[in-house]
Amino acid sequence: MGPPILLDENLEHEVLHRLRNYGYEAEHIDLHENLQKGDEDETLAQYSLENDVLMVTYDDDFEAHYDESDYWGVLLLMDNDWSATDVADTVHQILNLYPPQALQQMNVVGREWL
Repeated sequence: MGPPILLDENLEHEVLHRLRNYGYEAEHIDLHENLQKGDEDETLAQYSLENDVLMVTYDDDFEAHYDESDYWGVLLLMDNDWSATDVADTVHQILNLYPPQALQQMNVVGREWL
């Protein structure tokens, strides 16, 4: 149904619950057994790469300071004021439209998805 998803600390926990209700394997950094809030972006990128995990974040450092070979895939939400429903529904739409291999890169997601 899509790659596993890792939600960055800047996303509401409600997004996690909504994605799980859609049937996705999703985790939130705040509730992760190996990661935690405040972990360096490098740690998150490495985790993504080693575990074929799609990160969802508002953090544009992944676009500005990392190469696409540093992580498996990122959905970078450009506006940080989306509701949890909008985030979950947009991620769901994207994962239904694109095969996992098409997401193995930086994917900038704007308001056109809403």
